[in-house]
Amino acid sequence: MNSALPRNPIAALLHPWTWRMAWRDSRSQRARLVIFSLAIVAGVAALVSIHSLKESVQQGINTQAKSLLGSDLMVSSREPIRDEDAAKLNRYATRSSRETSLSSMMFFPSTNGARLVQVRAIDGAFPFYGKVKTEPAGAWQKIQQEKGVLLEPALLDQFRVKVGDTVKLGSAELPILGVVTDPAPQSSRFSGFAPEVYLGRNQLEATGLMGVASMSTHLMQLKLPAGTDAVALKKKLQEDFADAPWRLETPEDRQQNLGDALDNFQRFLAIIALAALVLGAIGVAGAVHAHINKRVPVIAILRCLGCPGNVAFGIYLIQAAVLGLIGALLGAAVGIGLQVSVLTFFAGDLPFEIPIAPQWGVVLQTTAAGFGVCCGFALIPLLKIRRISPAATLRGGAMLAGRNWLAATPVYLLLAGLLVLLSIPGDSNWKRALAMVAGLAGAFLVLLLVAKCLTWLSRKLVRPSWPYLLRQGISNLHRPHNQTVLFLLSLGLGTFLLVTILLTGNLLKGKLSVSQLAESPNLYLIDVQPDQEPGVREVVKNQGLPVLESAPMVTMRIASIRGIPVQDLLKEKKVPRWLARREFRSTFRTELNSTETLMDGEWKTQRDGADAPAPVSLEEGIAKDLGVKVGDSITMDVQGVPIETQVTSIRQVDWSKFNLNFFMVFTPDVLADAPGFHVVTTKAPDAAASGNLQRELVRGFPNVTAIDLAVVLETIRKIVDGISQVISVLAGFTLLAAIPILTGTFLNGRDLRVRESVLLRTLGASARQVRIILLIEYAALGFLSAVTGLALAVGANAVLATRVFKASPWPDFWILAAAFAVTTGLSILGGILLGRGVNKTSPLEILRSGV
Repeated sequence: MNSALPRNPIAALLHPWTWRMAWRDSRSQRARLVIFSLAIVAGVAALVSIHSLKESVQQGINTQAKSLLGSDLMVSSREPIRDEDAAKLNRYATRSSRETSLSSMMFFPSTNGARLVQVRAIDGAFPFYGKVKTEPAGAWQKIQQEKGVLLEPALLDQFRVKVGDTVKLGSAELPILGVVTDPAPQSSRFSGFAPEVYLGRNQLEATGLMGVASMSTHLMQLKLPAGTDAVALKKKLQEDFADAPWRLETPEDRQQNLGDALDNFQRFLAIIALAALVLGAIGVAGAVHAHINKRVPVIAILRCLGCPGNVAFGIYLIQAAVLGLIGALLGAAVGIGLQVSVLTFFAGDLPFEIPIAPQWGVVLQTTAAGFGVCCGFALIPLLKIRRISPAATLRGGAMLAGRNWLAATPVYLLLAGLLVLLSIPGDSNWKRALAMVAGLAGAFLVLLLVAKCLTWLSRKLVRPSWPYLLRQGISNLHRPHNQTVLFLLSLGLGTFLLVTILLTGNLLKGKLSVSQLAESPNLYLIDVQPDQEPGVREVVKNQGLPVLESAPMVTMRIASIRGIPVQDLLKEKKVPRWLARREFRSTFRTELNSTETLMDGEWKTQRDGADAPAPVSLEEGIAKDLGVKVGDSITMDVQGVPIETQVTSIRQVDWSKFNLNFFMVFTPDVLADAPGFHVVTTKAPDAAASGNLQRELVRGFPNVTAIDLAVVLETIRKIVDGISQVISVLAGFTLLAAIPILTGTFLNGRDLRVRESVLLRTLGASARQVRIILLIEYAALGFLSAVTGLALAVGANAVLATRVFKASPWPDFWILAAAFAVTTGLSILGGILLGRGVNKTSPLEILRSGV
């Protein structure tokens, strides 16, 4: 045999005799190999189903988040978009819609009233995502076909008009076709400081309002073909139309209204995906380990007959690979079924639609990844084959003890690299993906160290004076062929991963439940004059509503940056055209508010001197767009009066809070005398309370405009609630997927337990004594696995909370207590069930079977 078989690993793997022997050896081990295959099926099924769920949920949330913008890409401009440019934009889109928005007075002839309104003239089928709800239903489509307008409910309440009455807009008299209860997405949070009025874009010319071009905003909304990268297209259009005075926005830009909710959810999905991958690998490695231990005598005989070590290695690698492929394909089928079943079951409980159809691209990728990881993790126990010598036949099949770290190091490095590559798609930050895998490797090393210490302690601590059953149970932890290392790694790592998922999911749900939405204002009172501010506060309080904030607001434009006029900067393309022409609404105060964090510089409360430049604090995003830093000078045009300013600080602003946040904040001594108005915010519990407040304000302060953002907040709340529910579903599903994998940990050592129990019973031990010995061993293993896994999970949760999710690192005690009880209890239960199975088989039957 020596002369016929190659010793080169690749040649040995491709040799026909290796394949024939792999088939022959499998014939007597079909049942065991089926169990091995089931472990792969469970692992790949968990991997495929969780990744498919992740992709389906991500698609559902992205679609829902697109309802904040209503399209895949929005182009806005203060100048009309030329028809030739619109035609070029349409080449990238499957559908498009155009809108002209402007402010105008609307007259109500029936009550002889008038009100400043924001006119939105829209054509096409906008919005492409989400729906506009009207009363009566179908009125949104009517404005594209009939003469008329749609109004906000507050206008009907304030002016005592109803559907069918006539209003005058510009020079046109138009009937009220309906009321908009759930409006179309706005171009910005405050696209206009007035209630909105909708009409078909083809009616705008008849109103005679198109002459107010300088006060109008022109939008073009695009629906892109499926699979188009909106962010990449945005960058391309910015380059192709560099001279156009456009601002481009994608749903990703608009998702800042969700705060960190989507980012955190995506990071959580990355953790879930990595956990599924490793849990599946645990099942595979454990099954292969048990299979190789069983075949040690056969391998030793082959070595006696002259079979090279690489050929013996190839025999069982072929078995593992073939079964891995079959198991991966079956696991993919099971995973698809699980994904469809879970989404179908929970479809009615989620506040937005999630695609149920299988994600075939994800299925193919995860099946291939699962197969690769299965083969990779199978290599770890397979490497032992090369250490089995012919002398093993004389030792009853026992393998030589010893370390073979040098040979295994390439395998570990390969697996680490594979895990990093598979983690990056789940978390686009490669450093974070690398840190996750490094943390997992650290947990693995800690568990390995604990297992080695337990083995050493069990050998050193046992005393002859101890009761026999206790002594035997503890000795099982260090005896030959003990399962201490494998069990602690499997159950401890599984506990660590699952508890980390539970703690992280609970952390995120807690963060969402106390999120910005609960305290965010939903009603903004605009154009409150300084002398009216106390009276408006009083009206709000008399309605039983809180005054959340009140801030002065002054409008201004940028005249120059670092002494260079804006027009010169535009020619040099050093600042965006839309930003240079923007009218900034700024404020002044002496302290930061709860939504701001000072990132750089010093917060000033007054000028350093009468001749010193005015200190200004910039929001970090606008500072980046302007290309300025602390110490740079900016000249502001405050309604015709130039003011020299100096950037003294940069702030990070949480725009998701819906509080009164500003790009520029000045000190009071700079703008206190500048013409402006106040904005007062409150929170109305329902539409009735909002309407009552607005009617009272119309009586006493007719110039004050109320902007109701309740519908916008409700849209965001639905998305955030959906994220919270999906986190619960995915965490629970991961737990269920882990059950068959971790169950295999107990089953892998069953044959060895049968053999040892037969020996004990042959020597006179009773069934009860055998059960107690197994209980002591499994109780010790379960206790150590639970303690170590939970300690690692608490540490991982603290790191994730502080470094990734920006939340409190304190874990939920009840989760830890329940996890400890369940882990220890399951380990003990496994020992009980194993003991019952062992004791049902007679010693003679076991000995005859050759176990």
